[in-house]
Amino acid sequence: MDVFTPYQLFLLAVLVLWPVAIGGILFLMNRLESYVQRLDASTPEEAGLEPVEGTDQDREVRVVFGDQVVGEPE
Repeated sequence: MDVFTPYQLFLLAVLVLWPVAIGGILFLMNRLESYVQRLDASTPEEAGLEPVEGTDQDREVRVVFGDQVVGEPE
């Protein structure tokens, strides 16, 4: 029966773990790239953000004073 030496076990571990490590590094680089892209964007569209509801021209916040909406044409 053949027994692995410690060096062979180390080589086997490296052979199994290096694709996982490289995949993890690539995943983290992709997340970092997306984060930096959002910081550098001047518009929500450049940042990859889309409105959840409504159109692009709809405001997200409406200021209401009494019964009147402030800032919108009547």
